[in-house]
Amino acid sequence: MKLLSNKILFYILISVFGFSQYSSPYRFSLKPMNDGEITYFDDGFNSNVVAEIKLMSDSLTWFGTGRGLSLHDGENAFTYQSTTDSIVDIFSNPSSTTKVLPNGGVSAIAASNDTLLVAFAGDDNDTPIGLGLAFTSEARSWYGTEPTEIMSFNFSWDSSGAGVQNGIYFGFDSEYVPGIGYSGSFLVISPLSNLNQTMILDSVQTNTVIKITNADLSKTLSFTVESVTDFGEGRVQLMIASGSINYSSVADKGFLNEESIKFSITKATKAIQWKYLPQPVDNELDIEVPFGEGYFWQLPVTVPQANVTYDASISGKYLYVASWAGGLRRYDLSVSLRKPQNMPMPMDWQSQLSTCQDSAYIDTVSKITGDPIPVLKDYYLNPRDPADGGNHNHKAFSVLAYDDKIWVGTANGLNKGRIVEEIIQLSETEFEILSCVEWDHYKYPSSGISGNFVVALGKQNWNNQITIWAATVSTGEAGEAQGLSYSRDDGNSWKTALIGERVYNIEAKDSLVFVSTATGLWKSLDGENWAKLDPAIEKSLLNQRQILTNIVYAAKIDDRDSIPKLWIGTPDGVGLAQNTQGENWQIYQSNHDPLEVYAYPNPFSPLTHNALDNDGYVRFHVGNIVNKQVKIDIFNFAMEKVHSKVYNLNTYYGALKWDGRDMLGNHVANGVYFIRINYANSSNQSPGDNWTKLIVVK
Repeated sequence: MKLLSNKILFYILISVFGFSQYSSPYRFSLKPMNDGEITYFDDGFNSNVVAEIKLMSDSLTWFGTGRGLSLHDGENAFTYQSTTDSIVDIFSNPSSTTKVLPNGGVSAIAASNDTLLVAFAGDDNDTPIGLGLAFTSEARSWYGTEPTEIMSFNFSWDSSGAGVQNGIYFGFDSEYVPGIGYSGSFLVISPLSNLNQTMILDSVQTNTVIKITNADLSKTLSFTVESVTDFGEGRVQLMIASGSINYSSVADKGFLNEESIKFSITKATKAIQWKYLPQPVDNELDIEVPFGEGYFWQLPVTVPQANVTYDASISGKYLYVASWAGGLRRYDLSVSLRKPQNMPMPMDWQSQLSTCQDSAYIDTVSKITGDPIPVLKDYYLNPRDPADGGNHNHKAFSVLAYDDKIWVGTANGLNKGRIVEEIIQLSETEFEILSCVEWDHYKYPSSGISGNFVVALGKQNWNNQITIWAATVSTGEAGEAQGLSYSRDDGNSWKTALIGERVYNIEAKDSLVFVSTATGLWKSLDGENWAKLDPAIEKSLLNQRQILTNIVYAAKIDDRDSIPKLWIGTPDGVGLAQNTQGENWQIYQSNHDPLEVYAYPNPFSPLTHNALDNDGYVRFHVGNIVNKQVKIDIFNFAMEKVHSKVYNLNTYYGALKWDGRDMLGNHVANGVYFIRINYANSSNQSPGDNWTKLIVVK
């Protein structure tokens, strides 16, 4: 095998995740208005490079992009805010949480029920580097974190509604009803001073959450403000959003007349409480690791360089992560998160490995304590290249876990593990659960898979039969090929499909299989006959949204409605088709300034950028268009016209674009070009010329 670690990692970094983002437009941030809400979400996508898609609950869809974590809530798209500052991890402080995420590309996502794991990656010069993991068990409560207090005042409760100075009272129908609480539609505040009145008027806004408590916190009232007005005579009126009042008291009583209360102005928080886990690494002394019936010896991986979590999977109480040089590790979610457990996989030459049988171990002496211990015989976990004494099969890249099974793709084939848990009695009253794995190792050419670098895995359950799909890439050994391998009999035999295709991901639901590749999205109903979907174009009037690439990194069947839909992630944005035939696309791409006219990418290479059906394209963003005709003329530096096209928007759908060719069909020379775009951007204006500049570099 001729796989070189540095070379393949660099290839993965550039071709799959595209952290450099040169093909995306500059993002003009669209921050929410200051309307009484603190948010950790920006509107839209930060990046057009989308390589991971996961579904959650009835409407949430999570996306791993080249510039962070994005989501779609069923109506709108958002991107979670990130920071370049250091984040306290739970191993340094077990109680620490964070509302922001590490700044970097998302290299893996795992989701199960409310649990979400997101892995981040960047690069250290030419070497990929793991930036850690963010974990939450309450991902669906992304709008429900505790409001943040920004200001408070001391008042007295004015239950009679007399409007006493420094009092607060509800408007009509405001009396407390035992077992029900308060039901007022507005609140009147009589501040002590004009200064306090001004501070309240300036601080309370739509969506502000008001919290009122008594001195011993036995009574708590909260509601959301719909609007705020000056009520006259130094008073303030707060209209209450319907159904937003919440009240609790220890004795089921309302506030007493003239009872001292604290009036707190808070802002609702739109965020997730994350636990940040550092990139899994070992200590220098982690040379002896307990696992299964005994221990195994290993080479500690002590740095995040070349240690990126490329895949993750949740099954039962375990979260499994595949981190290349960091190998395969698992977190036990049934206990407080702690350092993950390293999992030994077969060495390159082993077709099987048992960590459950006593016969697999040999009695020896601990290198740490000097005590007698059982150690896996003839075994050493080492992710270095074989020339350095290592094993390509210890470089984990993809992982799929379900029930008691785990499949792991590496740089030396595919591994099937059977998780075995035994209850061991230590004494009359003490018991221990022993967890071990029985491994089978499949590789080219002996097992029939097409290639030895397994970059993605998929599971299909149809007609009471489970099919395991594996995307393979050649490692340089003679006869290997990139494409698909699949087994319908638990790995006993393998077939191949789409040989020659660079496969990124596999998605299967019932009889349907979608395969994301460098040439497009392939679909099959039987695994043998395949058809490719056309690139996505949104055919709604005057929008100019189109996926300008054949490459599809990920696909997801969304069957949460009666008619299943189809999500795709590409280097040029996200597409959502209204059915699995790939029809009626909606396209989501990174935000841009709606008032600017510009070209992107800029500089532009027709040989590499936005490659679609053997041509590269530059996209022209023109903002709002109200007429049905757009004319584009392109001039070289000498102001000679090299290209001209009229777009009839009654019949044309897709991006306003140029393939870098002149009117004779030849690629233009490198240099500066001037673009004249004629259209009307307002209904009370005639079409006019708009100019921008483009640099062409082949």
